[in-house]
Amino acid sequence: MMIKQIVASNVKTSDVKTGDVKPFTTTGFLVRSVIFFVASLAASTSSLLATERPPNIVFILIDDMGWKDLGCTGSHYYQTPNVDRLATEGIRFENAYSCAPVCSPSRGAILSGKFPGRTAFTNVFGRNTTPDDRLYEVSKEPGGMNQYLEGLHRRALSLTEVTFAEVLAQADYRTAMFGKWHCGYGKLHRPENRGFQIAEGYRPAPTGLGHWGKNVIGSVHGLDDLKPEEYVPEHLSRRAIEFIEENKDRPFLLYLSHYIVHGPIQGKPEKVKKYQGIEPTDQDNPENAAMVESVDDSVGMVMATLDRLDLTDNTLVIFTSDNGGVSSRATSCYPLMGGKSFPYEAGMRVPLIVCWPDRVRKGRVETTRVTGADLYPMILDAAGLPLKPEQHRDGQSLIPLLTSGAKFSERDIVVHFPHYTHATGPFASLIYDDWKLIRFYNDAAGEFELFNLKADPYEQTNLASAEPAMLSELRQRLATWQRSAGAKPPRANPDYQAESKPQKNRLFSRTLALRERHAAEKKLARSKAER
Repeated sequence: MMIKQIVASNVKTSDVKTGDVKPFTTTGFLVRSVIFFVASLAASTSSLLATERPPNIVFILIDDMGWKDLGCTGSHYYQTPNVDRLATEGIRFENAYSCAPVCSPSRGAILSGKFPGRTAFTNVFGRNTTPDDRLYEVSKEPGGMNQYLEGLHRRALSLTEVTFAEVLAQADYRTAMFGKWHCGYGKLHRPENRGFQIAEGYRPAPTGLGHWGKNVIGSVHGLDDLKPEEYVPEHLSRRAIEFIEENKDRPFLLYLSHYIVHGPIQGKPEKVKKYQGIEPTDQDNPENAAMVESVDDSVGMVMATLDRLDLTDNTLVIFTSDNGGVSSRATSCYPLMGGKSFPYEAGMRVPLIVCWPDRVRKGRVETTRVTGADLYPMILDAAGLPLKPEQHRDGQSLIPLLTSGAKFSERDIVVHFPHYTHATGPFASLIYDDWKLIRFYNDAAGEFELFNLKADPYEQTNLASAEPAMLSELRQRLATWQRSAGAKPPRANPDYQAESKPQKNRLFSRTLALRERHAAEKKLARSKAER
């Protein structure tokens, strides 16, 4: 298949069509001089080397993109040449974790640099929402006859948290957000009051969702020129390009937060037709594949614009997802267990690519475990701004790791989720070294699963009984973190009766995850047989 290319010097915003940007141009990605390479290795690990101006920050956040939904992360069905190219010109993190298995708390962690258990912004909110950030008892599901009710939690990222956008705005960056917010509906909690000088395309109130203009006109803020027949991701991408062009002569932060590939699964018809003719694997949804390709087109549009304006070298580009992919219905996370909403690896493992040609050693795959909370201090560090350790308490800057390969101090990765989803009841997990503990609260005595992720990355063998000493140590580490962070635990259900069987406990989540895993294996076997 012939792939169109855009010559950056000849492209105008009005000429760019999403489908024409594959792959983005190479002008800004010529081999860097030896001087820059040596300088990056010898650079200070605490701040930016002196440059003419601080770097631009481009943060592209995708909704519900799974850890292997890109060509560079292992997909043989989805086609993502632009993101794949970004990975070859930057660093791809193989063990990147979101801070929650669902979107709102994981986004709050990115913006605040804190794990959700510390901020009590731990769940997603639909129509049951409020205009403030006080602690509430009930969100989506009260617990029914389960042993535990949900923990106290906020329905917005607290105003006491200072976002990285606020810090950059105070440092004379021009800041903009286009797309999904989902960190609070109250006026004071909206993006224009959390550091973004321009904020368009977010929902100011909980509403239905769709990816065509006709689905969202009147329910999103700004985007006044959005037409009913327009595909929303393309419109957001064009607004992002216009922002870059308008601010090319000053440092800027662009936070492009797409609604895709979250449901409803609505791909562009011509792309859907294309994937209907491509041999499926365990990933076999043409509609979802079309949405993934639209993500890739957006990346191509943004990168071509940076290239055309000669901004690529001095721009830090971050590409990631808010949580794991929606297994079985939309994509496949196999061979990882589970997917979005599950307590297992596929619920939190996400793609993460960081590209900064002037500073980052390109083409590397990094296996260090990092989290969404690390992106806040990394952004400050890249901008040459002082870190705020009391703010981003659960994150640490990735700049030393990115620029010189310096050792990264791995810390406990804690997911505190005292809530219910289709896939789980209240749980908490902790990763320490190569060990992972999951505590399921909805069992009589608190059921545990323990895995060694180095020997068993797909969480097939529960070592809770075989490794009592490690189980005890991790239980203590988890309890210590929860206590020090003030994490709100699930609350005992006064209506629970011991003889009743909790509906959402360890066995429930495990059974559902294994069922989806076996379905993926059947699809793979069928695909191989048909070749």
